[in-house]
Amino acid sequence: MSKSEQVKVGQFIEEYLAKRQNISLIVFLVDIRHNPTENDKMMYDYIIKNNLPCIVLCNKSDKIAVTKVDDRIKELQCILNPLKDILFLPFSSERKIYTQSVWTEVEKYI
Repeated sequence: MSKSEQVKVGQFIEEYLAKRQNISLIVFLVDIRHNPTENDKMMYDYIIKNNLPCIVLCNKSDKIAVTKVDDRIKELQCILNPLKDILFLPFSSERKIYTQSVWTEVEKYI
């Protein structure tokens, strides 16, 4: 995605979140294989500053060894959420692993 498209998408998301009154939960996706980008950090800061309900899904968890998933989740949480007051969960949309724990959490907000 080009820089100008990224700006447009960012503006769209920010406008939507500002105008929408009944947000039950934001499911924020990050790639477990990479550290958060500057855009990820900006979006996360926006969510926190506006006190929006959020969980973070660390997607592509099937792409790393199962034995490394928990440690990587902790690393990502330390980068984005050092207070550890937001839930970070592994997820794989491709292989559909870790989905039960995600749905259990999402259902708490429905």
